Amino acid sequence: MNKVIMAPLAKRLEALGYDVENISYSSTKADKTRLFNTIDKAIADGPALMLGHSLGGLVITDYLFTKQVSINKVPMVITLGTPHQGAQITKDMEKLNIDGLLGSSPQFGILPKNFKKSWPVPQQLISIAGNVKLGARPLLDRVWREEVAESDGTVSIAETKIPGMSEHITVRQSHTSMVYSRKVVKIIDRFAQQLR
Repeated sequence: MNKVIMAPLAKRLEALGYDVENISYSSTKADKTRLFNTIDKAIADGPALMLGHSLGGLVITDYLFTKQVSINKVPMVITLGTPHQGAQITKDMEKLNIDGLLGSSPQFGILPKNFKKSWPVPQQLISIAGNVKLGARPLLDRVWREEVAESDGTVSIAETKIPGMSEHITVRQSHTSMVYSRKVVKIIDRFAQQLR
């Protein structure tokens, strides 16, 4: 994700006194090795709280799992609209023959068949989900499924849950609006305070 999208959230967190490293990457052409090296430099010796939106949460999970990062270095992860169960919408894209738009994102576990059965790392996971169905998901649910799932318009609330997470919170936001929400910043701050 381009860091411009996360910039307002980063600025709000900086205004609260946090040192923020906003990392940019191409979700469709990500070089995993280069991205993980960038993350290594950003978290240095820690401790660092890692925060990711959507695919960014899966990137964090894959990074922590691959690198076997200690909880002393990264004690907590907060995700926003991250499909920890894999994203059903990727299967819908396959049916529409537009799954090529996913690019390199499947390497991070976005396909439902590739998701981890439980939170695979020792870090605390706080998963924040939206419940404003603004996006393609409700329409695709009506076309291919028996019912319209509770979702943020892209990712279902069920997909944001994973056994082993520390806490799951639902906010009245869409997939995109979560990164602009002052309420979400307050939730992040509440958890980040535990690490100060």
